[in-house]
Formats: sequence, structure tokens, C-alpha cells
Amino acid sequence: MAEVAVVGGNTSELMAAFERELEDLVSSCRHPAEKRIRYGNLRSEITPASGNGDVANAAVVYETPGGSTTQINITYDETTGKFSYLSEDLGETVTSEDPREVVAMVRRHAHSIPEKRTRALFNTIDIWLSEGKTRREMFSEMNKLLQNEFLGGRITNDELKAGIQHIVMRYKDQQPS
Repeated sequence: MAEVAVVGGNTSELMAAFERELEDLVSSCRHPAEKRIRYGNLRSEITPASGNGDVANAAVVYETPGGSTTQINITYDETTGKFSYLSEDLGETVTSEDPREVVAMVRRHAHSIPEKRTRALFNTIDIWLSEGKTRREMFSEMNKLLQNEFLGGRITNDELKAGIQHIVMRYKDQQPS
């Protein structure tokens, strides 16, 4: 990844550095195709500021199995040269003048996506179980997730394996002894 050395530069340099670093990060989570699904079809879109001290907006979006969408929103104020985003616990607004710091936050979040996707899949399986679905019905649902036309809502082969193991374990726990 290219090193960004523009902290303290003008606002257009800061935003350009952020855009380059964010694009590098998103690209690293999209290839090969199996990786793209594992990272929930991670993508970003930047709406540039329209000038006159306006605010640019960056949205980083991904899905969990079944298609639930999560978005990280980052704003950049041209006037102050500051990026703003919610803290990881969503409890406060964080501001920074360093595009590397902002991309590092997105990178930490991106690296946690596979684990979040697995937890979401296990939660879905637990809901199916509480609804009284049979193993056969749950395996059919897993097959649907594997073939989901909504790319980020699909599951990977590794998620399929983990999901099947979870079904077998949880189903066994539910059976009377």
C-alpha cells in the first residue's frame, strides 16, 4: 500500500490521499471472488464536496449472509480539513486530520467482517432452530444462501462448512437424550 505523507497538506491533498488509501483497502478485500464474498462485497462510494467549504461524504458498505447491510460513514469538511466518523462503539464522533488514521479505522472494521458474517450466520441458524425447522430445511436454507444472487448476502464454502457444523451441533443439543 502506498504511504501517505500529506498530513498538514492542503484539504484537496488530504482528501485525495484518503481516496487512494480507501480504494487500495477495498480492492484488497474484493479479489479473488471468494474473498469478495467473505468480506460481504465490501465497497465504497465517495460523494465529493461541491466546493465553497462543503462536506464530502464517504460510505463504506458490506453485507452479512442473507443480505443485511452495514455502512460506515465518514465525512470530510473542506473548511477545517477534518474527517469525522462514529467511534467503533458508536458512542461518540471521532475527528481526525490524518487520512491514514481514518483508513486504519476502516481497515480494522474490514478485518472483522468475516467474523461478523459468521456470527450473523450462526444467529440465523439459531433462529431457524427456534422456529422448529428440521435439519433438512436448514440445509436447504444454507444452499439458498450459497447461491444467493445478492453477492454480499451469499456465503462462502468455509461459511457453509461452519454453518453446517453449527446446525449439527445445535440440532444435536436440542434433541432429547
